[in-house]
Amino acid sequence: MIFIAPPVIYLLLALIGSVIPVNSNSEIENTDIEIYLYKQDMHTDILLPVKSEIIKWDRIFKPEHTLSNPQNSEFIGFGWGDLNFYRNTPQWEDLKLDVAFKALFLRSQSALHTRFYQKIPVSENLVKISVSEDQYKKLTEYILETVNAENKGEIQPVSGLHYYQDDAFYLAETSFHLFKTCNTWTNSALKASGLKACLWTPFPKGIFDQYSD
Repeated sequence: MIFIAPPVIYLLLALIGSVIPVNSNSEIENTDIEIYLYKQDMHTDILLPVKSEIIKWDRIFKPEHTLSNPQNSEFIGFGWGDLNFYRNTPQWEDLKLDVAFKALFLRSQSALHTRFYQKIPVSENLVKISVSEDQYKKLTEYILETVNAENKGEIQPVSGLHYYQDDAFYLAETSFHLFKTCNTWTNSALKASGLKACLWTPFPKGIFDQYSD
């Protein structure tokens, strides 16, 4: 019974946190920028336009950091997670118990995963969000703070780590753990930007439920 209690408590906290909305009543005018939430298995990414009046992402996370050096991509995806987990789990079927345990319970290096998209992927697990310039600025600040890009100048990718021809990884701040997962990072990004989010969730569903209307 003592071994069953912690997982039950964790799932209960996740359920409660996921149904408590944040920023649900904020009404913003001039929401001219379109971004996307993209769910793949148990992981969420935020897809943003590569170029805008606010920021040109390809000047920071450069196409030449990828294997294919894609040009004229319209969007770039951002996701966050444990670096060792990324190295050892390119697909969910590759998941190993010791890798998951280290990610959830031991302090370790995290990483930001980026991927260029020529166009928005066709998927039922995709949500479009219209945001204002102020919201987008706050979102960019959150992402830059994740890799401390504002203070490092030109950041460099993690050498030799790629999932695709058009992606790259970068060392990130803070550590992945049981209460800060890849989905918690995405949810916190939305909260920090004044966008609809839930109080806390380690899973994608709590995030996507906020945009199910």
